Amino acid sequence: MTNESWELSKKYDADFIPTSLPIVIERGQGVILTDSTGHQTIDLGDIIANVGHSHPRLVQAIHQAAANMIVGKGSWTNPERARLMQRLVELTPANLDKVFFATSGSEIVEWAIRMARRLTGKHEILSFWGGVYGRTLGAISMNGLQKRRRKYGPLLPGTIHAPYAHCYHCAFDKKIESCNFYCVDYLDRILEFESTGDLACLIVEPYEGVGGLLFPPPGYLTRLQSWARERNVIFILDEIQSSFGRTGKMFALEWENLSPDILCVGKGMGGGVSIAALVASTPLADALAPGEMSGGNGGNPLACASALAVIDILRDENLVENSYRVGEYMLARAREWQKQFALVGDVRGRGLCIAVEFVKDRATKEPARGFAHTLSERCYPKGLAVHGMDHILALRPPLIITADQATRAMDVIEETIKEMVA
Repeated sequence: MTNESWELSKKYDADFIPTSLPIVIERGQGVILTDSTGHQTIDLGDIIANVGHSHPRLVQAIHQAAANMIVGKGSWTNPERARLMQRLVELTPANLDKVFFATSGSEIVEWAIRMARRLTGKHEILSFWGGVYGRTLGAISMNGLQKRRRKYGPLLPGTIHAPYAHCYHCAFDKKIESCNFYCVDYLDRILEFESTGDLACLIVEPYEGVGGLLFPPPGYLTRLQSWARERNVIFILDEIQSSFGRTGKMFALEWENLSPDILCVGKGMGGGVSIAALVASTPLADALAPGEMSGGNGGNPLACASALAVIDILRDENLVENSYRVGEYMLARAREWQKQFALVGDVRGRGLCIAVEFVKDRATKEPARGFAHTLSERCYPKGLAVHGMDHILALRPPLIITADQATRAMDVIEETIKEMVA
């Protein structure tokens, strides 16, 4: 079955990524993945299965919802959709009181931009280097990675990109101890030369996920929010990746008590069923006429039932607290590697979202290209599925991971690094 499935994917999959290991995953249970050969691995790379794979309560909720009704009409509501809207408003900052559902984060980001443009009557969008906000054309225009937007022709007019607070590779060669968030103050300089004076909104991730799991220093997002408010710029927080317990809080905004004008959430929200949401203030929601945001599959009862189950499981099983506790252990272990291995340049993270960046030289911080990718491939036969992003190893397991499983995973990585540098 492995060879058959692999060959079929190789032949027909438009986004097929060739690897040295022909892996075909057949089952997932908790944090354990089983491939078609029967080989089992600890899943250390899934940012969607926050409550684990095939959680019994989630399976039951999906089964019951599917038996009742799967398709939800956009112009009508359903019980699951109504209850999920209420839960999201209750869980998020007090200024956010309206909800809209879609099937993907890209769609939600695009609707956030439309709301901001409609309310302000302005058109420009400020986004950040390294940020990735989606794969639709509007979202691609905002992406701060050139490889994520190249060769698509003219993109969305009015997009302005600025440096993110990536202190390990500071764009200004500043030190966090003394810079006083120079990168935020520099935004005015960027607008002076790149803006037409028509800035509608700012969109930012609490940590840049696809861009390399880049975490800004404490206080940066607060300063950025204040900067936006002082200039009457809509502050959009993209928590598509960071929400629902990933960073050790239900939402990453809780680390600094942020109150964005629009909050975008998704991925871990549905536990594997596609759903994303926008939570906004009433003035922003009212900027669009009733029915103007309707979509064919957004807010369907199956997806909403899955999201409700995920929220209940996170609460009842204390998975947000587990994310923080186990994440602290994993982060501490990874920081020990900085003392052991010269090629471990930077270790960063919060909760169960941790990055280990490998470098050729600590002084120059030149990336050790391909090291993390090779490391991930060598870990798989040892029972660990971990994602290598070129020179950055991403540790993002389901939030149900136990201390013993985390210890086993970190032991495998450490052992493999030792083998590779020997």
